[in-house]
Amino acid sequence: MMGSSPRLDVFGNEFGMGRAVAARSGYEHKFDGKVTLYPGDEGRGSMDLEICLSERLIKGLESDKEFLDAFRGGSD
Repeated sequence: MMGSSPRLDVFGNEFGMGRAVAARSGYEHKFDGKVTLYPGDEGRGSMDLEICLSERLIKGLESDKEFLDAFRGGSD
């Protein structure tokens, strides 16, 4: 499931506490596989991505050499 809306100006709203530095959806309605996407702070086209994964799945990703190599830029 994917949630959020491009109409929500997360970084454009200011409530007297200073400008937002991150967008988070809070604790409610979190489940394995939920992805929330917000327009990013860096400007047009940037994105902030929040992904909810179970501990079991994260441990599996941490031990997956091919997955980790994709982030390291190749094999070590």
